[in-house]
Amino acid sequence: VVVVTAPAEVQRQRVLARPGMSEEKLAAILAKQVPDAEKRRLADFVIDTGNGLDAARAAVAAVIAELRG
Repeated sequence: VVVVTAPAEVQRQRVLARPGMSEEKLAAILAKQVPDAEKRRLADFVIDTGNGLDAARAAVAAVIAELRG
């Protein structure tokens, strides 16, 4: 299981930048989801996108390399 995550504030900024999104809609979405900490705890691999695209790409490459063995 691979989980892609970002710090809560980064997630919030990204979601609220979408057309038609509001704080209320974001709260409703989050209320229906498994908490991020729980997802990370259950994951085999965690990719953090909060440090930029280059870091996320490097993390994906590392996961692929590990899976290929």
